[in-house]
Amino acid sequence: DDYEVKEVKEYGHGWGQLEATRKLGEYTRDIIKLNPDSFRIFGPDETASNRLQAAYEVTKKQWDNGYLSSLVDENMAVTGQVTEQLSEHQMEGFLEAYLLTGRHGIWSSYESFVHVIDSMLNQHAKWLEATVREIPWRKPISSMNLLVSSHVWRQDHNGFSHQ
Repeated sequence: DDYEVKEVKEYGHGWGQLEATRKLGEYTRDIIKLNPDSFRIFGPDETASNRLQAAYEVTKKQWDNGYLSSLVDENMAVTGQVTEQLSEHQMEGFLEAYLLTGRHGIWSSYESFVHVIDSMLNQHAKWLEATVREIPWRKPISSMNLLVSSHVWRQDHNGFSHQ
């Protein structure tokens, strides 16, 4: 109830700047606040544009390059619960690995780039099915949560940069 977009009842869907993803951003912010060592947001470079920027109220993007400038590097720190890199392959793989350690997360990307990793998701699901059936001692694995935004299936102008 804390994350309901209450204005929808009064104004209808699509009203104002109260997209459901903004509420999801508040929800993930609060999950991170309550679980700072076991929940992470992954994505290519779209956390804010996918409206999850409320997370930056409680964490930063993890930046491992050694150089940070407050003049140009926004929401970055040596540690943080947001992981961004312009590679859908690596971000999906990082989330898979994170889940396998018993933690939880969400991966967000534009719909036009999700086809870059659709076979990885399929393989992950097949692997989970096999391990649940054949390895009785395996602990349950958290779900792979994806936020697919920006309803355009094909991306011609910069699709290769995300691969």
